[in-house]
Amino acid sequence: MNIAVATSLVLSLVLAVVRAFKTKNFRALVFEISVVLIVALFLKYLFGFPVPSGTVAKSSSSDKAVASALFVCMALGMVAQFLYSHFSTPKSARREFDWGLFVAPLFTSPIVFIPLLAALQNADIDLANLTAPRLMVFLVAFQNGFFWKDFFDKQRREARGR
Repeated sequence: MNIAVATSLVLSLVLAVVRAFKTKNFRALVFEISVVLIVALFLKYLFGFPVPSGTVAKSSSSDKAVASALFVCMALGMVAQFLYSHFSTPKSARREFDWGLFVAPLFTSPIVFIPLLAALQNADIDLANLTAPRLMVFLVAFQNGFFWKDFFDKQRREARGR
């Protein structure tokens, strides 16, 4: 999980730098770097990020496989939402496919994934023996990804409208 969060923070910084050089808006870059540093310091203070504190919850290879499967389902939900939005618009009104908009929600995925994983930590999921109720956990992960990206898009539209 620390690797996913650290990767998201670094990629957020890279995107901020690239955007700043394209738009020549370095004031926004300073703000974005400050926000990422505050988040990193907050994580360091609360959880010892990037190196976890001495107390670590139990972990097995099965737990890692379930966590990976949940992350993939959530990421697929984010991708599905983008594609749904893209293809549900009439072809004549569709914007050109933008890889940045397609990949951007994955950088914020820890915001969705960490609470999801914590909520489903004791769900008793065995990937070798998936029953319908256990499969629902993965559908919830997909749903979180699908609707969380929509939430970010709505926030962006409202910010532009101000």
